[in-house]
Amino acid sequence: MRSDLRGLTFVLAACALLLVALAAGLRPDTFYVGDPGVKLVSARNAIRFPTHPLAIPLPRIGNDAVPHVDPFFAVHGDHAHAVTSEFFPLMSAPLLAWLGLRGLYVLPALGFLATLAGAAWLSSVLEARRSTVLVALAMALGTPFLFYGLEFWEHMPALGLATCGAGLLLESARRAPGRDAAPGATFAAGLLLGLGTMLRPELGCFALAVFIASRTLVHRPTWRSLVVAATGMIVALLPLEAYAVVHFGSWVPGHVGTNTALLGAGWLGERVVYARDWLLPAGWTLAGPTRTNSLWSVAPAAIVAMIGAMRTSGRSERAFLWWTALLTVAFTLLLAPNDGGGQWGPRYLLAAYVPLTLLAVDTLEELPRRAWSHAAIVLLLLASVWVQRSAHRTLRGAKNTYGRLADAVARVAEPGRPVITDAWWVDQLAAASLDRHPVFVAGSANDARDIVQRFSDLTVPSITVIRSRENAADVSAFMAGTCYFEEAKEEVDVRQVVIYRLRHRCGHTEQNR
Repeated sequence: MRSDLRGLTFVLAACALLLVALAAGLRPDTFYVGDPGVKLVSARNAIRFPTHPLAIPLPRIGNDAVPHVDPFFAVHGDHAHAVTSEFFPLMSAPLLAWLGLRGLYVLPALGFLATLAGAAWLSSVLEARRSTVLVALAMALGTPFLFYGLEFWEHMPALGLATCGAGLLLESARRAPGRDAAPGATFAAGLLLGLGTMLRPELGCFALAVFIASRTLVHRPTWRSLVVAATGMIVALLPLEAYAVVHFGSWVPGHVGTNTALLGAGWLGERVVYARDWLLPAGWTLAGPTRTNSLWSVAPAAIVAMIGAMRTSGRSERAFLWWTALLTVAFTLLLAPNDGGGQWGPRYLLAAYVPLTLLAVDTLEELPRRAWSHAAIVLLLLASVWVQRSAHRTLRGAKNTYGRLADAVARVAEPGRPVITDAWWVDQLAAASLDRHPVFVAGSANDARDIVQRFSDLTVPSITVIRSRENAADVSAFMAGTCYFEEAKEEVDVRQVVIYRLRHRCGHTEQNR
């Protein structure tokens, strides 16, 4: 046991060093998709306005606040709220203030390590013979967790909390066979599961799956213990609920409410599409998986788990693992607000990889000691490393691509001057470069013309207009009837973006170019 703990500590330390090395090759100021950019805006707002960190001021034209924000910000009175996890940006804000943009990636990295440690703990609680070292290695190399540990997303911190919560719940039950577990430990387990759910609502599906599947365990939590754990979850969620009631007058938090509004008339058809995209296998090429939203294509561990299902096993408590995985997938599939957008593996189903990886480890450890099995393990290791290499290259490529947009915005836009765009994703993908710029996202060409006209009337010396050829890249219609002329223009090979700096004639001289 002690040697296994030393081995696990070594693996976690090696994974921490790997995270640092891989992160060093990634731009910290750009993201894989736009969602982390929304979180960056929210974190910066928390630093600037600590007394009301979640209320983001609306952009202003003169003294007038205007509701020209992108769809990921919900207007509420004279301010807006980011349609994202409320507390993750708050948790990240001190690290951002202390370490700069690199500080954004501390919590995801810690969450990745916590998930590995929590899964190893859960593994030892369920089956003492299962190697915790192999569990941690399989989690690190055989799942998408490393990818999410390198991006500014709350998935890994949330999953780390929930996995540790599940481990604590079952550990407390194992220590009190046939009796109610220690209420303090059980309540703490519920708190951890609740905190994970607060960060990522779909982890409530994982918690429910663990509660139900625990009935298959020999040393299962009593009904009273499950009630205590559920109470801990509720207590963890109370601050978010209290804020929603006081600020919005609703029991449903803003982030959850906005997403549940997507569960409309096409619910059944959407479930079919999500099931097809997430659960059907996808092929591989030399460049990597052909479809990155498949549960299987980015996770060799999940494939090994399914292969292991075809044979009997002498390991105990496997029914719990299978039921946890299946129920997590089923509940999430029923309640998912969308398909997850750009992702590496279905990000709403990340929790299902925890039990699947433990099942995969069982399969590997029960292989006969033959030459062919050794060769198969070597091939599996190579495939896992290859998939992780593909994940890192994909993440780096996306960051570098959107970095060209962020760099161009920084070159063209004058510090502190307004930025107007009719491409709703610009302020997310270039969030790092748009700090201190008032950004106006026009819902239509008429809105954009009105914004430009109002700035012209106020004799604002310069403004920046960002358009995409996906809509219409010409800026002349926006300038018509105003005092602005085109002073600078830069085309970017990212979504056919064109960036214009417009100068006000009344304030234009050769010196203020």
